[in-house]
Amino acid sequence: MNNRAFIDQMAKKLGSDADELQQQVDVFVYTLLSQVKAGNSITVKNFGVFEQKTKAERKIYNPTTKTYNVIPAKETVAFKMGAALKEKMQ
Repeated sequence: MNNRAFIDQMAKKLGSDADELQQQVDVFVYTLLSQVKAGNSITVKNFGVFEQKTKAERKIYNPTTKTYNVIPAKETVAFKMGAALKEKMQ
């Protein structure tokens, strides 16, 4: 399901305008990502927790050139499913 189909289905179920709902979803995603980037964890009830994780620096071996390269540490977004979501996924 692509973004437009998702928004259309939600708008139909809520009885609201799809364009207005798209703006609301955009604001939700922007706010969620900006808070996670700031180091805050975001809990969405009955869904899960979004938080920032740091992947450690690591070395990889390139067998073609027979050299080791360093992949620098980076920040990622982690998601942990809530109990209600886990139960529905069973």
